[in-house]
Amino acid sequence: MQNNISVCALSEFVNEVKSSPEEAYASYAVDLEWQSGARSKATTSPMRVGPHTVSRTFSWSIDEPRQLLGSNHAPNPQEYLLSGFAGCLMMAFVSGATAQDIQLETLVIHVTGDLDLRGFLGTVGSASVGFSNLHYRIEVCGDASPGEFEMLMRQAESHSPNAMTLANPVKLHGEILALPSSDRS
Repeated sequence: MQNNISVCALSEFVNEVKSSPEEAYASYAVDLEWQSGARSKATTSPMRVGPHTVSRTFSWSIDEPRQLLGSNHAPNPQEYLLSGFAGCLMMAFVSGATAQDIQLETLVIHVTGDLDLRGFLGTVGSASVGFSNLHYRIEVCGDASPGEFEMLMRQAESHSPNAMTLANPVKLHGEILALPSSDRS
């Protein structure tokens, strides 16, 4: 065990993916149900890892602060996005450290981003709707040199699916299914 990750299991999974590339494909799904106002509930669906179905029965709430028309009962979508990025980056960092036999003592990732809400509100056509940039800082303590940690950070960023999804354009496909209203006659 290194960093509470089984080195043997990590190595076995890498070898499994090398010998059977279909094992490397993962599919994720989340359903979001509006509750009221700015509040909604997200629920995971089973995911696929290679040919395997993995039960995922997690749910969480999403809300906005009162200043953004919510009731401030849960993190907002942007905070979940930032935490999803940080969590994925952390997993890539810890896995990389484990593979390189680096023992970590502490690891904290701080992520910040700024939005111009005029883009969301549509009040200024030239205002960006999304984050224009994200900044992260990793605070780490362990048995590697600052240079080794720097190299590990760059490696983790380039191997983090969420970091690469944010850094590179992604095709977004949407569809709508309008259901009949129970109030309509």
